[in-house]
Amino acid sequence: MKSVNIYDYAVIGAYFLFMLGIGLYFMKINKGGKEYFAGGNMIPWWVSGMTLYMANFSAWTFTGAAGFAYATGWFAILYFSVWSISYYLGSQLTAARWRRTRSISPVEYTNTRFNFTTQQFLSVVIATNFTLSAGVQLAATCKLIAPVMGLDITMVTFVTGIVILAYTFMGGLWAVSITDVVQGVILLSITFIVMPLALGLVGSPGDLIAALPPLSFDHTYNGVHYTEHWLIGIFIIMSLGTAAGGAQRFYSVKDEKDAKRVGMLAGGLFLTVPLVFGVPPLVAKVIWPDLSQVEFFQPYIGSNPQDLVFIALCLKLLPNGLIGVFLAAMLAATMSTLSSVYNMVSSILSRDIYQGWIRPETTDVGLLKVGRSFSIGIGLLVTGLAVFFVNSQFGIFNLMQAFFTLLNIPVVVPVAFGLLFRRVPKWSAVASISWGLIIGVTTRYVLGWDIGPQVYLAFVMSFGIFASSPWTGELFKTRKPLLLLISLVVTLATGFLFSATQTINTELSAELQTLLGWASAVVLGISLFGFAKLFSSDSEEQKKVVAEFFKKLDTPVDVAVEVFGAGKKQVSTFPLVGSTTVIMGLLMSLIFFTELAEGEATTLGIMIAIMIAFGAFMWYFGKKSEIRSAAQYEQKSQ
Repeated sequence: MKSVNIYDYAVIGAYFLFMLGIGLYFMKINKGGKEYFAGGNMIPWWVSGMTLYMANFSAWTFTGAAGFAYATGWFAILYFSVWSISYYLGSQLTAARWRRTRSISPVEYTNTRFNFTTQQFLSVVIATNFTLSAGVQLAATCKLIAPVMGLDITMVTFVTGIVILAYTFMGGLWAVSITDVVQGVILLSITFIVMPLALGLVGSPGDLIAALPPLSFDHTYNGVHYTEHWLIGIFIIMSLGTAAGGAQRFYSVKDEKDAKRVGMLAGGLFLTVPLVFGVPPLVAKVIWPDLSQVEFFQPYIGSNPQDLVFIALCLKLLPNGLIGVFLAAMLAATMSTLSSVYNMVSSILSRDIYQGWIRPETTDVGLLKVGRSFSIGIGLLVTGLAVFFVNSQFGIFNLMQAFFTLLNIPVVVPVAFGLLFRRVPKWSAVASISWGLIIGVTTRYVLGWDIGPQVYLAFVMSFGIFASSPWTGELFKTRKPLLLLISLVVTLATGFLFSATQTINTELSAELQTLLGWASAVVLGISLFGFAKLFSSDSEEQKKVVAEFFKKLDTPVDVAVEVFGAGKKQVSTFPLVGSTTVIMGLLMSLIFFTELAEGEATTLGIMIAIMIAFGAFMWYFGKKSEIRSAAQYEQKSQ
């Protein structure tokens, strides 16, 4: 196996400088909060779609997810396959409506649709969720890069975090989106090279299938139980999460048609995931069945060595220089995810908390300054969390699943369905979030349920109180005894369910589990009656505000007026991305001047050809498309 050398360090250094250059380039475009957080609604749909695709990758994909695939085999391939279907379905559910909200923050619309409390509650939960997840993703990067490059893990964390923070701070959503496209080209190019090379180590796809154990739906990984119910739970979360979590990608494009294209492109790109991210770890399972016997993994025995199988294959298969490109691709994936988080969370803190609560008179220019300040704070916080998480024995994959499954359902149910359900009252979202959090914490961390059943019940209860809120609100007004009876039934049903399904997989005693389970059931029952009172409190004036909101959702976006008004012009992106990709490909050809083993020159040539061809295609056809598009919009505006 090769080691990282000076050529690899040079590639990574050049890549960092390139990211900072893009941030500086787009700094001049950001004149206010709308440009910084929503790209002025002028992000091309293909750029936004690539960004939605890239935002789901980080070094975690090459470490935690690769280790999970090594341990669970074909089960992990099913997990990767869920991504494409869920992203396509979820985006088509609400993409057009997100664009019509005319938002610049994922929770901005909830103030009008629900109420101020909902907006602030969602702001805190979403910001917490994404910040914790970003810390895990940065930790995954450091865990991989630092030992391979022989660098101090704290230094790697600090440098990577600062570079991501710098170009996000300067360039806003434009910088995030454009760097995501370039990073996506790098990521897909290198992984499409690694996958067939890895497959060649075992012969053919048939040989790989024959060498692996058959599919099983029962796995325990680092102490966490995974079954088919977890797969279904992931599908539910991803489908609804795309409808809510992909909001920024949908409202940053020109119109509803482009918003739907964003989801379709991301869903199509996710078809690549089982192949390029799933196959190499399966090959590693065949050629290295016992990692303790492989010299490369021996220093990491006892700290999840399977997380390093992807990088080990790259060190085995790729020439120096391309190893640096691969490490840059992993950094690219993490940078993509974290820069999206920094920009989105800062938009929530700036628009929904600072301007919505603390200082409503903040101007659009002032919002830009506040947003950049929050970006700095979030970046530093995520870097600190990464240092903590990288030393956790819980495992990178399990950490990600813990945050992902606990905090997503309570948020995505009201955010997604709030765009679809017209009759639910203003307090329904707060009720849905509260019930989802109570159920998640109780079932997972008190009763020790598996993730799948936890997600099922959290979804059913969150959606149940949300969808039934008009009915329970009416019962409070007209039939309180019946509502009391229903509250009692909810308490008893959930209490007995919790008592009958508690496990011994937690550190709590059976008696304490029972007590806490019944306490949660009582809270749910009492809160149902209390929330019903709030549901019944909507005034006629509040209902008119909601009606006006849905009237806006029913009104198509007038691109000539709303996007290109006040003399705005289309920002050119195709030529920039295309020419940059070509230049990067040409620079990679310098690796030919290094010592290459037999066959490595072919690998390098294929990689360079892919990048140059893709860049040239993007520049030529993209420029023609932009000229035609600009002419059409100019004609409409006349």
